[in-house]
Amino acid sequence: MDSRDKQNPSSMAETVAHQPVSSTPRSRSGNSSGMQYRSQPSSQGGGDRLAPGLLIAGRYRIVAMLGKGGMGEVYRAEDLTLGQEVALKFLPSTFAEDPAFLERFHNEVRIARQVSHPHVCRVYDIFEGNGQLFLSMEYVDGEDLGSLLKRIGRLPGDKALEFSRKICAGLAAAHDKGVLHRDLKPGNILIDGRGQPLLTDFGLAAMAGEVEDIRSGTPQYQAPEQRSGKEVTAKSDIYSLGLLLYEMFTGRQAFSGDTLAELDAQQARGTVTSVTSIARDVDPAVEAVIERCLDPDPAKRPTSAIAVSAALPGGDPLAAALAAGETPSPELVAAAGTAGIPLKLSIACMIAICVALVLNLFVGSRASLLSRIPLDLPEEVLKVKAKDLIATAGYL
Repeated sequence: MDSRDKQNPSSMAETVAHQPVSSTPRSRSGNSSGMQYRSQPSSQGGGDRLAPGLLIAGRYRIVAMLGKGGMGEVYRAEDLTLGQEVALKFLPSTFAEDPAFLERFHNEVRIARQVSHPHVCRVYDIFEGNGQLFLSMEYVDGEDLGSLLKRIGRLPGDKALEFSRKICAGLAAAHDKGVLHRDLKPGNILIDGRGQPLLTDFGLAAMAGEVEDIRSGTPQYQAPEQRSGKEVTAKSDIYSLGLLLYEMFTGRQAFSGDTLAELDAQQARGTVTSVTSIARDVDPAVEAVIERCLDPDPAKRPTSAIAVSAALPGGDPLAAALAAGETPSPELVAAAGTAGIPLKLSIACMIAICVALVLNLFVGSRASLLSRIPLDLPEEVLKVKAKDLIATAGYL
């Protein structure tokens, strides 16, 4: 559903119930917030609003368009002051005078700057130049996950696990600051030149408990309670995370309804095609995690993105917490250390220690080096000399 629709939420749901939805991520054609992010120059040529070489705010020189969507146009640019490449996101000209969109644009910067993590795309600041409002953010020399999945189908199992943990860490960092992303999907995951995933596009993000336009987002990646307009919480992001993981491991969307009504019906049933029936090499533990994330009841979903990461095969709760930039609780540290050594080996070590202590009682005095050193004076004389030394030192 397009976030620009200002109808009453209840009537809006009836209006779009049978509206067709795309079977591919909406970020490619301009949904409420997303856009396709490319490192190559746009092929739209003269259609670009800002021509290459144009100087903005006396500091940024436009290189090429990276993509456009309902919430803005993104350009690659050179920061002439710092000598670095950045991405500039401009508010669409049709909404430049709309107070609601101006506020949302400022809100994106205000919220995104609170989240700092290696797997979250950094947003720097907001500017006005050449009569246009824009924000500057980290330039990622790569493509979005949606484009990658469209090209190759699904990620190899080990790479999908790696991406899953890193995306969980980035999302956990946002939740730790009370930030709800609200539009988690493949199109909003960028992959840099080193092959590292970064969570991006906080255009619809909001602080927990302060969400007003609950339905805003991309329908195919929304939790049932979000699309119905009931509420949106961190558990809603967990649901979207489950949809994202499903797509990474299978190469398909979990729900494939052609209309919002069909999507609602599929979600209400809470059943999706088994992950392992599509990709037989996927660990059943991965499928179990995804199914928990996609539970229609928010209370039954994992408690956090860190919990999702820890539940994945080979997951380490302590490492996951550290990756998210969190300070592990004492309980988490204690739980992380329960693996230890095998029980049989522990018993064998304990027996060996006990035997060594017993032997030391019998052999210790005989093996002592002091007992083998000859004394020049009798023991009684040495005792007297020792007392004299102690008295001289002032201890008697």
